Amino acid sequence: MIVMKAKVFQALVSQLGDLSAVQREALIAALKRRLPLSEAVDLIDSRFGADPCCGHCGSRRVGGWSSQAGLKRYRCKDCAKTFNALTGTPLAQLHRRDAWFSYAQALADGLSLRKAATRCGVSLDTAFRWRHRFLTTAKDAKPKVVAGIVEADETFIRKSAKASKRLVGRAPRKRGGTAKSGLSSDDYGPVLIVRDRHGETTDQVLPDLEGSTFVRVLKPVVASDALLVSDGRSAYATFADHAGLLHIALNASKGERTYGSYHIQNVNGYISRLKHWLHRFKGVATHYLPSYLGWRRMIERNSDMTPAAILMQALSHVPT
Repeated sequence: MIVMKAKVFQALVSQLGDLSAVQREALIAALKRRLPLSEAVDLIDSRFGADPCCGHCGSRRVGGWSSQAGLKRYRCKDCAKTFNALTGTPLAQLHRRDAWFSYAQALADGLSLRKAATRCGVSLDTAFRWRHRFLTTAKDAKPKVVAGIVEADETFIRKSAKASKRLVGRAPRKRGGTAKSGLSSDDYGPVLIVRDRHGETTDQVLPDLEGSTFVRVLKPVVASDALLVSDGRSAYATFADHAGLLHIALNASKGERTYGSYHIQNVNGYISRLKHWLHRFKGVATHYLPSYLGWRRMIERNSDMTPAAILMQALSHVPT
């Protein structure tokens, strides 16, 4: 951290009396904008200092190694490389740390890119890059298992190549154009949503609706003693037979909404909230859809989500 010399600081203070009222307000506003920088640095360093590990090789045999740009640096005793708390995280080499808390709050509020950029005083390109850096770990933060009564249903989200410079497979379409009829058309991509009665939720963008795909996606995450409740799609029965699970299939086309106390209203409610929330973004690029799904799961897990909590999740190390 760069510290102003005492004589220079005293000279600066002596000139404050010459400032106009407008200049004083501008100075105060600038100081307030800089406050989150020290808060962000303190949070990052304190979290990392509790259990430091090498951002290059993962070793915990580390020692102090001065500081740079306000962050403590360490040296690994195994690989001999130096690093700080950001090395190996999605936020490594990002600038403007003074705006990170503000941007994390924009994520908590679900702001569009333009609104987030305006709030944080950054460019639109920076806001876009930060969004997907902050969400890198969120998109993979899924429960290892869903258990008990497990509800599953698929939803369809319109495919989008928004911002893509190389469109393959179809002609460009105008914004607001109508999609082909039928959710199973080439204009829509299926997303499988799985949720148990404890609120544990996982999802997966699917390449198709084949039974073998459902087996591959569901087998690792659905507990072996779970009771699966789904709609009448045959792929669920294929998975249940393969996994040896009890399975209740509700055929909505025949008016079947419940079977005793079993239903899929829990997962359908989640899907409704997800699609309502996605609507504000006016179309999500299919390539980035997993990030938005992770963003929504993060919001559902933390009803009182704070900027600090979002920043801490973004600072998780990415496996190499």
